[in-house]
Amino acid sequence: TRSQGSYALAGLAGLVLLFVGMLLAGYVPALEASLSPDELAAHYRENTFLVRLGVLLIIIGCAGWASVVAVVWVQLRRLPDSGGPAAALHLVTGTTTYVFLSLFGVLLAAAAFRPERAPEITQMLHDIGWYMAFLAAVPFVVQALVVGLAVLGDRSPHPVYPRWVGFVGLWVAIALLPGDILLFFKTGPFAYHGVISYWIPLFGFGGWWMVLAVAALRASRAETAGSSSGSATA
Repeated sequence: TRSQGSYALAGLAGLVLLFVGMLLAGYVPALEASLSPDELAAHYRENTFLVRLGVLLIIIGCAGWASVVAVVWVQLRRLPDSGGPAAALHLVTGTTTYVFLSLFGVLLAAAAFRPERAPEITQMLHDIGWYMAFLAAVPFVVQALVVGLAVLGDRSPHPVYPRWVGFVGLWVAIALLPGDILLFFKTGPFAYHGVISYWIPLFGFGGWWMVLAVAALRASRAETAGSSSGSATA
């Protein structure tokens, strides 16, 4: 149970690295989807080192999400009723989202690797990288939904997670779903730099990551305390 706490703390550290990386790379706020190839490529030419450093931190930070997915999977298996199926679906979708997040960083790193290339190629790599994190919303939605429902369905005397974690999961699932619409827009709130497709998912998913890590840390400490109390009583 102590190792679970370490995984949760690693998840929080990864979240910090991810956001620092996005700031360094100039992705907060996001580059506008309506930029021309030359305008977009200029960002990579003029900020090559910072973009490379930023995407490296993004790639490293994403490992923190994998750590959170792992510890939450272990803890969901403790649920009395839906723990098995819920834990399995969480693990599948959590692994998928980890791959998408990693590809988000890798593709943006490829865009920054040869800033002298044709602007259209840089734009294509940037677009695909952005799609990995924001267009590929379905597994993120399913992961948040299944955890939220599993937590709310835990009616045991000593639930693994407090009920508010379940409600946060349902809210995050709803907040992330509109990300799929960004495919049809280059301007406005639904574009991949807009409020609905970027800012809400950015802070919604970042907040969900933090909630899961903190909840997993508290659950691991509660389990450790319960184990210690049981041993002392025995």
